[in-house]
Amino acid sequence: MSEVTSVRDTIPDRIARIRIALKDRVLSRVAEGTELHANTVRNIAKGSEQMFSLPTIEKLENYLFSRGA
Repeated sequence: MSEVTSVRDTIPDRIARIRIALKDRVLSRVAEGTELHANTVRNIAKGSEQMFSLPTIEKLENYLFSRGA
């Protein structure tokens, strides 16, 4: 159970890092590259308080940070 708690604790930090990386991006291209809906990417970038799934966060992290972007 502590692993689940640990993941939940890091999600806000991960989303904050993603938001910073999205500031100078074309959000529609990020959506296309991650295969996420454009509204999802926009909501994360604009600071929506909704809950985002771990797979969504991971797709964005992979796109933004793993590809040498």
